[in-house]
Amino acid sequence: MREALFERKSGAPGEHEKEIYAVPLSLPARTAEMFLSAVLIWLRQAIKALAALFVFATLLPLALGLALGIPTAQVFGLISSTVVLQANAAFVGVGMGMHPAAVLMIMTLVEVGTVLAILFVCDAFAIQSVRVRDMLRRTEEKMQRVPYLAKYGAITLIILPAMPVVGLYSSAVIGWILRWDRGLSLLFITIGWVAVTVSLILVALGFVRVLA
Repeated sequence: MREALFERKSGAPGEHEKEIYAVPLSLPARTAEMFLSAVLIWLRQAIKALAALFVFATLLPLALGLALGIPTAQVFGLISSTVVLQANAAFVGVGMGMHPAAVLMIMTLVEVGTVLAILFVCDAFAIQSVRVRDMLRRTEEKMQRVPYLAKYGAITLIILPAMPVVGLYSSAVIGWILRWDRGLSLLFITIGWVAVTVSLILVALGFVRVLA
């Protein structure tokens, strides 16, 4: 239990002798302090997550759209579609008549911002939850028994964004749980995301040509 230190003067007036004694903090005070600490941690991680989303999933796509002359409404439509539909948003972008390269770049920026935001939120759980920290510790111990998987396992994230059951969001969580290098995880998820998005853009262009 934490203790609060207080000073008490002793001796005759004018003397500077002091006695230090400790008074345990009350349980409500300790609980309030723990609650405040948890709130600050979540607030810090939330700010990081929102900053990643704002920069990569909003600001940069809008700047790109402005540079390429794409209407802001279409950019916002593609951003929101990517968040909801993930890679299938390629059909929305192509259907709105946007250039395939612009669709790919905007969707990839949204993907990067989303993955970073998910990782920051996962970090908040690890900081706050003893159970989550124990799970990560056990996972890391198991990973160390298979050096090859620990070193090269992140490469498997290339194929996960294309899997219907896994998708983008689960890929980020899997990479975080398995304690793979964050930079490599983001890189391989992005490579997989670009591959599946390009394939869906080609399919969408085929549909557009057939309907035309």
